[in-house]
Amino acid sequence: MGAHMVNRLIILFSTLGLIISGLLWVSHSAGYALPCTGGGCDEVARSPYARFLGFPTAMWGFGYFGILLTLALSRLQQPEQWRLYGKLIAGLSTLGVLAFAYLTYVQLFVLNLYAKGAPCWWCLGAAVSNLLVWVFALIGLRSAPEPASMTGRELVRALMVSMLMMVIGFGYGYWQWQRATKPTQVPYDEARLKLLYLDGQGWRKGNPNAKLVIVEFSDFQCPACRQAFELLEEQVLPELGDKALFVFRHYPLINIHPMAWVAASAAEEAGAQGKFWEMYRALFETQEGLSPNAIERLAKQLGLDAKKVRAAMDNQDIHFKKIYRDFEEGSRLGVNSTPTFIVVFENEIHVAPGMGGLVNLLNNNPKIQSYLGKKIQPKVNQE
Repeated sequence: MGAHMVNRLIILFSTLGLIISGLLWVSHSAGYALPCTGGGCDEVARSPYARFLGFPTAMWGFGYFGILLTLALSRLQQPEQWRLYGKLIAGLSTLGVLAFAYLTYVQLFVLNLYAKGAPCWWCLGAAVSNLLVWVFALIGLRSAPEPASMTGRELVRALMVSMLMMVIGFGYGYWQWQRATKPTQVPYDEARLKLLYLDGQGWRKGNPNAKLVIVEFSDFQCPACRQAFELLEEQVLPELGDKALFVFRHYPLINIHPMAWVAASAAEEAGAQGKFWEMYRALFETQEGLSPNAIERLAKQLGLDAKKVRAAMDNQDIHFKKIYRDFEEGSRLGVNSTPTFIVVFENEIHVAPGMGGLVNLLNNNPKIQSYLGKKIQPKVNQE
């Protein structure tokens, strides 16, 4: 394999790692989730390992791949330093292999995503990109540079390919951002309203006569739902005041969140004892340590009959019908991820994916803005 071919592959995979890290950096900073077939992206994003020295870990990855790319391009601009740049790429990528090996171990075994069968494929993609850079960097140590007359044309081609990849990659990220934050309007009819909340479904708070109704389909083990809880309870709902009715409904994604239905059962039993909202808050605030024993302790702290709460968790048939109704009706309304907000206002129904979609709708729908009279500007806590 020729020296220039090896360098092209280093540039290719450095650029790919740069794109992935950049997308993760924006995702972790802005609080919106990239599509993830493994389902573990939200858990990685909300874990303490998503930040290093106060900055998103993905930001460091972006800078790291940027340096690798710069070195690979620089050896084309200064072919007389070809071997020196090759050694620098090999050394730096070796350190990268160690760093990515640690981060992969963290996500698979510390965060337990291997046992859940739900890794973050974006993180693994960045790790594989770096591994390939390292392999080709070692191969490149034995290859000699081709004639200097070829490096000028090679540099132009490499820059064009790298820039094209970035345009495509970050264009894809922008498209996903639009999808993740853009609400959609669905037909307004009585049948949808009955599926949504008119038959008394869900737990409610706020003004029951408000023109604005916000229904959330949520999962107690979903990290994105926890973030939504924090923003809703601390900022959004207090700002809306008596101008909104908030309805909470269950949508436990048990294929990736095995404690979701258990937690929903405990919340329903707490509701039967008159303390749904207290348990709702406690479950989200202690999300990282959810287990039947931990929830039973929460029940005791809240002054509930803990034996009944434990029985509801152990025998999920007790509240099965209510939880399943939420899930089934949510699916019929088009819900397929959490959190999903469905907003009703003046003969219109809007489906908003995540908090970004909800805030976008509240702030940019002219009718809702006229009603609220102000912008809602929640601030994501990155600590």
